[in-house]
Amino acid sequence: MTLRRTLLALLPALAVLSLLAVLAAEAAGGDNLVLLDAGPLARIGAPVAANLADLAAALTLGGAVVAGWLLREEADRTRALGIVAGAAAATTLARGASLTFSYAIATGQPVGSPRFGSDLGVFLATELGVWLLCGLLAAAATTTVAVLGTSAALARAVAVLSSVVAFSAAMTGHAAGDETHEIATSTMLVHLLAVGIWLGGLAVLQVLTDRSRDDVRVLRGYSHLALICWIALALSGVLALVVRMNTPAELLTSAYVQIGLGKAVVLLLLGLLGALQRRQLATGLGTDSEGRRALGTYRRLALLELALMGLAVALAAAMSSSPPPEEEGTPPAGTAGTLTGYPLPPAPDLVTVLGQWRPDPFGAALACVLLLLWWRPSAPPRPRGRSLQLLLGAAALVLLTSGPLNVYGKVLVSAHVLQHVLLLVPAGVLLGCAMTIPPRLRTLLEGRWPLAALLAAAGPLLLAACYISPPLLRAALDSHAAHLALQLLALAAGALIALAVRLAPAPRRAWVAAVPLLLGAAGGIALRSTERLLAASWFGATGRTWRADALADQQSAGTLVLVVVVLIALVAGGAALRNRGRRG
Repeated sequence: MTLRRTLLALLPALAVLSLLAVLAAEAAGGDNLVLLDAGPLARIGAPVAANLADLAAALTLGGAVVAGWLLREEADRTRALGIVAGAAAATTLARGASLTFSYAIATGQPVGSPRFGSDLGVFLATELGVWLLCGLLAAAATTTVAVLGTSAALARAVAVLSSVVAFSAAMTGHAAGDETHEIATSTMLVHLLAVGIWLGGLAVLQVLTDRSRDDVRVLRGYSHLALICWIALALSGVLALVVRMNTPAELLTSAYVQIGLGKAVVLLLLGLLGALQRRQLATGLGTDSEGRRALGTYRRLALLELALMGLAVALAAAMSSSPPPEEEGTPPAGTAGTLTGYPLPPAPDLVTVLGQWRPDPFGAALACVLLLLWWRPSAPPRPRGRSLQLLLGAAALVLLTSGPLNVYGKVLVSAHVLQHVLLLVPAGVLLGCAMTIPPRLRTLLEGRWPLAALLAAAGPLLLAACYISPPLLRAALDSHAAHLALQLLALAAGALIALAVRLAPAPRRAWVAAVPLLLGAAGGIALRSTERLLAASWFGATGRTWRADALADQQSAGTLVLVVVVLIALVAGGAALRNRGRRG
């Protein structure tokens, strides 16, 4: 089937899916006055625009991932990136329409009314407006980059940019400002990334030439990605629905929850189809009669899978354009509740701290993805020690992003600092020790220990800059997006330190490792000696009756940093002496 015929065949499908999105949104919205005030064009246009934006964004992300990591032929990558560029342009247009309809709904001004657009500047200054605008600009940037070439590196850059679009979309969820905001936005981000890679990748594979579309190596690589995405969708979807429900009775009374339940049923069917497809791949797509039969079955299952995923996206668009069940209960009391959205945790002691957990879906999903990619079917044999390092790094990531430090890090300087220090080392360093060194980084740094030392220092310096800058630190406390970004920065900084040390010449590795340790020691001393409280309007205003002296808590953070530095230095020194003894 030619690309033109494929696109023409998609138009009726898009119309049907958009109609389903509108009908589902009407059912979920009911007689909501906000939606009624926005007028019929916004009520109908919002789910249609959201549906088209989600489908186009999925095609962009999934197509870029397939082109950047799975396709080996230049002609295939060129074709895939052409589709990706068109999808990115469609995403930009749909995001623009979605912003327009969101403004109409938020302000109660029907599109085309005399006052429409009169306070657009005010709307764009709100959190919702900022993220909608960021998504629009990111989609436009993705379109621009996608037309610049056809290399694998460019495809990967497009995948990163389209992930930013998904990130922006995740930040516009309904739960902003309530106690489940962080969980809701994290699950939405995981959800959008997973469905994008799965749906978009499968769609792009279907428009390649028969030889490339049926390439067993490509299909097996994609099949493993699809399995990862299915697991991520299942976990994030269930958690996202649970945090928006007040009681199980809403399964029977809330149209919004029932649509979410319908999505879950579709996901189960998709899992069944995926299992059947993997069976066909195991049979082999050869040229004999059995292979041809398996190939035909695989193609039919792929088309059915695309149809079901389109239905799931339409239902998701309806949910994103409709209000969830109204929150029951009262918001968290006190200044801590106002600042963080959570109740003030109890005074920390050994027993109490161990019971304080706040699951972070993004950190858990990232750890799971790392493990599944590490043990993918096509992965090369790896030393047992590297696998152990990855396991320990992933476990540390989950513990630090979902455990007690994630709870107390919102109200204590010491917990906040310690969380990021431990994300840097051991979590980031362990992951960096396990990962394969990128060839370009090896070419750049191998034998150049001063450059390796500079790379090892870059991450800690950036992290310190975020703490020193009041606007950046306040943003990391106030915004879940910036909070995740700071955690990823700490994790990446640790991984870069490990890579820099591994690439340095053996006689100079101690010098390279010493650079971040010295920076850490300097940071600890600065925290202990300064009289200026970090983010005083936050950490000094949480209303704690325990550890009420925020400056003393900050000084204890400096002590903790110094303890970590000393422990890491001892461990690194012991490992170096042991290796020297073995060589001797």
